[in-house]
Amino acid sequence: MPVIMTQPSEKLDDVMGLVSVHQGPVLVAMTEPSTDDLRFLHISEPSPALMVVEPCRQDHAINNLFEQAERAGMSMFRVKYWKYSAVAHTIPVFDYEAHSFPQPEQAKISGES
Repeated sequence: MPVIMTQPSEKLDDVMGLVSVHQGPVLVAMTEPSTDDLRFLHISEPSPALMVVEPCRQDHAINNLFEQAERAGMSMFRVKYWKYSAVAHTIPVFDYEAHSFPQPEQAKISGES
């Protein structure tokens, strides 16, 4: 799956122009400036099966779509040059420090007890 790396202030229309180059769903990645967390949105293909929504404002930044999708878990949206709407699904940020991982046991050599 293609991954497109963006900056929070990039215009949504510009980022979705890059998404449009790929045939199929795309991951859009962005680093959150305040936390340095790597955030992801899974962007579906525009689809005639979805209700056609109004296009986002031209000054809408990609960070706005991340925030909108994170509030609801997903967000249906459309940019000015798409005939159909698409869906942005958030992929939760993984917090390594909040998880405990088992430590690997030392490898035992055959014959050791």
